[in-house]
Amino acid sequence: MTLSLPRTALSVAELDELDHDGVVRFVRFLEDSGHRMVWIPEVAGREAFTTAALVLASTGRLVVGNGVARALERVPKSAASAARDLAAGYPGRYVLGLGASGAARERGMGPLPFLRNYLDEIDATLERRGGKSSDVPRVLGAYSSGITRLAAERADGLITFLVTPEHTRWARETIGSELFLSVVQWAVVGRDRAAAREVARKRLAYYLTLPHQLAKLARLGFTEADLAPPGSDRLVDALVAYGTPEQVREAVRRQYDAGATQVALSLVGPLDDAKLDAYRALTELEN
Repeated sequence: MTLSLPRTALSVAELDELDHDGVVRFVRFLEDSGHRMVWIPEVAGREAFTTAALVLASTGRLVVGNGVARALERVPKSAASAARDLAAGYPGRYVLGLGASGAARERGMGPLPFLRNYLDEIDATLERRGGKSSDVPRVLGAYSSGITRLAAERADGLITFLVTPEHTRWARETIGSELFLSVVQWAVVGRDRAAAREVARKRLAYYLTLPHQLAKLARLGFTEADLAPPGSDRLVDALVAYGTPEQVREAVRRQYDAGATQVALSLVGPLDDAKLDAYRALTELEN
């Protein structure tokens, strides 16, 4: 299927910091502010599908995607059943996103064959439940050429994260002109360059410990010196937009120009009043 999703979205890492009631208040704030879609990363403890269900139940119109659920953390039957029920319960409002890192090799195969087999088992589960693969819109988190091509073959699109417009251009050339491509763009709003770099490095520190992220960034041309913690100015400036809302919008436009179907902003930094103001200020990107 061809995915028809909002042209802009948010990627909301803040949910990891919030309790149940905090999540409800926050996502209702985003919806009331005019945002139309959120992707939920699975990073620091929140379970992908129960969190998606909470956000869907707490809002009336917000489109919710798992961006992405870690395939290694659950068997395909569980992922397929959860995704099917969310898609059926909230028609047009749910997208399954899946990803796998190099840790798949600990199970005897690389990420590409692992994800291929995983999708086979998801489709088989959906068929056993009387459905078909098209019942659940799905995207893959993809950086390598193999998984990017798998997304074109077996999914409705792909979602990328911590990438430059050059990577977005390569991904578009790889998958062709029609497939959905969402790019998660980090941003720090309302701070000067030095302060923005400091905020960004706090979040980037975790990703500079992950072999698959380091390999991806090396393929994008960053050197060992760039990737050594806490990350060079060159690395941070290439990956993170900062400044006024208009400066952030310019970074978003560069991703669109490179071939993104959708750009999902991920605002970096603590969830304080200034950040809430930034979410309000960026709402016009949705229009």
